Amino acid sequence: MKRAPALIAAPGLALIVALYGAGAAASDARPGSGYIVPVAAGSVQDPAMRPSLPPSLSFLDGSGMPLPLAHFRGQVVLMNFWATWCAPCIKEMGFLDRLQGDLKGEPLKVLPISEDKGGIPVAKAFMDRQKFTFLRPFADPTGALAEALKVDGLPTSLILDKQGRLVQRVEGPYEWDDPPIVARFRELMSEAP
Repeated sequence: MKRAPALIAAPGLALIVALYGAGAAASDARPGSGYIVPVAAGSVQDPAMRPSLPPSLSFLDGSGMPLPLAHFRGQVVLMNFWATWCAPCIKEMGFLDRLQGDLKGEPLKVLPISEDKGGIPVAKAFMDRQKFTFLRPFADPTGALAEALKVDGLPTSLILDKQGRLVQRVEGPYEWDDPPIVARFRELMSEAP
């Protein structure tokens, strides 16, 4: 049984480590899904300890133009790395769409960043077929952004605060519209920029 990923605080760095085997935390995890562990004080929950991501990092927007992370300053960001050939990623997309819809009009941006080599055309065609209401396609067809952020598997999600600092990293699929997670995003959105 897959055990819930644990958040480990290190000086200036947050790591999610997937642990395997039975244990108390396993009861909190949903089979086949990632799990966001509440963060204790003194870890990345503390804004002063959150590592900043370079604002110059970029990916492609829906028209195929480069879009830097700096564009989203002032918003909480959920970057989700996925691909059309990744079954867990596809299952997760509906949850991401509902999360963006649940928090529509608030300072949250869900960025589903496709790792498909075909880029925006492939991601857009997939999203059009799925008829998502709130998600828009983004792409990293060269994998440069994923490499810079050390994304080793799909899906992987990074949650950034309004200053572009890493709050949490989640490896594996997750039910993003789960009420406790929506509440956690609301907390992040209420933080001063």
